[in-house]
Amino acid sequence: MFQGTDERVIERRAKVVGYHPHGVVVEVAASPGCAQCAKGQGCGAGLLARRSAWQLAVDVPSSREDGSMPALHSEVTLVMPRASVTQLTWMVYGLPLLLALAMSAIGSLSAAAWLAPSLFFGVLISGMMGLKYALGQRAENFRPRLTDAV
Repeated sequence: MFQGTDERVIERRAKVVGYHPHGVVVEVAASPGCAQCAKGQGCGAGLLARRSAWQLAVDVPSSREDGSMPALHSEVTLVMPRASVTQLTWMVYGLPLLLALAMSAIGSLSAAAWLAPSLFFGVLISGMMGLKYALGQRAENFRPRLTDAV
């Protein structure tokens, strides 16, 4: 399992708000961001942060010592490897965009003015739809894991 103090993982605290057949439903608090972003004077990363809490279903590992579920309203720690987040970001944003740009560059060599933009948007949409099905089979690799309950 992942170490809580390891720099290779992203760690978030959450509160158990319910149960599902294989685990718990947790509520993750919104990220407060930095003071400059809160004032609107920062780099803009605060604009992308969630302003309210969101709920997430997390499977409880069957390897827990006592085999029990965390208590309702208890705090738990969720972790996700940074490499998974980087890989997912690259596959969702970078790969379809680069493919679309490459195909539109090839299409721009043609005499038809409509070919490059239509190739760009066609490849972008097709790539994103293809990734939806390709990642659906590997979605478990990109889910946060429950490490401890307080």
